[in-house]
Amino acid sequence: MSSEAEALGRLTKLPARVGFTEPSTEREGANPCPLGLEIGWNFMSKPWTKRVREWLLIHVAPLPAALLLKCLWLSVRVRFVDREGVEALKKAGGQYMMAFWHGTLLLMVYAHVGDVKRLTFLVSWHRDGELITRIIKHFGPEPTRGSTTRGGIRALHGLLKKVKEGYDIAFTPDGPRGPARKAQAGVVQTARLSGLPIVPVGMAARRKKIMGSWDGFIVPMPFTRITFAYGDPIAVPRDLDEAGVEALRVTVEEALERAMARAEEALSEEAPWKA
Repeated sequence: MSSEAEALGRLTKLPARVGFTEPSTEREGANPCPLGLEIGWNFMSKPWTKRVREWLLIHVAPLPAALLLKCLWLSVRVRFVDREGVEALKKAGGQYMMAFWHGTLLLMVYAHVGDVKRLTFLVSWHRDGELITRIIKHFGPEPTRGSTTRGGIRALHGLLKKVKEGYDIAFTPDGPRGPARKAQAGVVQTARLSGLPIVPVGMAARRKKIMGSWDGFIVPMPFTRITFAYGDPIAVPRDLDEAGVEALRVTVEEALERAMARAEEALSEEAPWKA
């Protein structure tokens, strides 16, 4: 087995989830449904009231959710710090992987340096993945659909294909289910296979609500101050062995924590703020 196949295999060994699943095209005569979802017995066996709520969540909620996020962004004052490294990389025509903790992703699309329409990320076929896809499409990024539990190798090949087409990657090293702020090896393996450097990005907000979710999801309050802090690009050699992957995993985790600390520090600095 090639090193690439072994790495992709390790990336797909995660616990299975239930609910909406990736459309199967392997069964004879099977075709994905028009909505990009395959609704199985798990969905149909639910009470009709819950099914209606889930339908509204997927088909109605994304547009108002996107509008609320855009209004939130327009209301805040923003500062970007230490992003000279990634700006130089993009100016030279390079691509990169933007890495950030799962709990900071709410407004992270605005932290991307470059054409946001040339940004992709891996999102599952599950219900929450479908909701994220429908919301984020209002902002420009192009999701790569796939699952880490069903057809994961095919999904990651799709992600790598987007890289060859010139896309940057957005990646949450502690996603999709934690532990929070603990980088997993997948971020290093994906960077190794894609050839992209990893750029850690931290975010902080002066006034915020921290949700009770596993990732301590951060929701900035309207009209507050927000900072995005960038670390230096981290190169990932293609010929890494297992020890090298682990060493770089720790490096990425530490760099992300430094970026988060730098973002918090920048909140109190007297410097120009973008309204």
